[in-house]
Amino acid sequence: MVREEIGMMRKGGIAMDTPAALMLFILVVLVFQFGRVACAVEPDAAGTYVRHRDPAALEIRLGDRLVAEYQFSADNQKPFLCPVLGPDGKGVTKDRPLDHLHHRSVWISYDKVNGHHFWTEREKGTFIRHERFLNIFDEETYPGFVAQTAWVAGGKTVMYDEREFRFRALEGKDYLIDVTVTLKPESGKVTVGKTKEGGLPAVRVADELRVKSGGRVVNSEGGVDEKGTMHKRAKWLDYSGPRPDGSWVGIACLVHPENRGYPPYWFVRDWGWYTANYTLWDEPIVLEPGESFTVRCRLIVHGGDAEKAQIANRHREYLQELGLQGGEEG
Repeated sequence: MVREEIGMMRKGGIAMDTPAALMLFILVVLVFQFGRVACAVEPDAAGTYVRHRDPAALEIRLGDRLVAEYQFSADNQKPFLCPVLGPDGKGVTKDRPLDHLHHRSVWISYDKVNGHHFWTEREKGTFIRHERFLNIFDEETYPGFVAQTAWVAGGKTVMYDEREFRFRALEGKDYLIDVTVTLKPESGKVTVGKTKEGGLPAVRVADELRVKSGGRVVNSEGGVDEKGTMHKRAKWLDYSGPRPDGSWVGIACLVHPENRGYPPYWFVRDWGWYTANYTLWDEPIVLEPGESFTVRCRLIVHGGDAEKAQIANRHREYLQELGLQGGEEG
């Protein structure tokens, strides 16, 4: 490759006769060819707050407390957060429940991407694969990471996503997870069709939190459980339920007001999962080369139910942090 480039430079009348000029040109070629790889970062196995548990799993800690792991092994059909630990140190989410093996705790996926079915993991040769970490925030107050992920079908990358997860402690042992997901075409046009099967992110709660097990769903508009929240617009949604000892824990999702179609429609099930949906009741996501689609949200992992955890106040605080005075959208 370098020899070919040198030949082209000579044909173009650029002198490459001195060793210094030759070395400079080789350096330029190497930077051009491998610049993208150079942008990748590798988590430190000895990191304090973000570190490798093994080559395909990251631990995220708030202080000395493990709160979540990011699983990105190529043996899985997609990367995901699991476990996501509640204030009691036990998982608030579920990975691969028997009724839906493609539900992976907290995950990012969408069906009907250029006609390919990424959601159910049943289409041969179709998967979402971790490529590299673009940034690692090994810091005490707001640890996390940015990862680039390829959506591959039929041996070709259809699109990429850049996903950012940042963690911060709240009062007691509650904590938040700020999530940003940006979809980008690989080269050609990308269409994400109308479908109920999508999540940016999606959440599958632990079995004991499910409504059918005694849990409760509440949204910002006063809707309760699947009947009152399914196919409804809301600014936030909380899913919480009882542990065997009677204590309650939950995980809420607060939607960023700049997301398309805000407040979004939600897909919710009493049997354990929910997500804000951006295509089923709206237009498909259509991306031309060079375009992107971004959604943001804040997950709150908490003790108690939505009222005790003051999820409505958490939403107001979120808006205030975004510069919306008084916590109200303009």
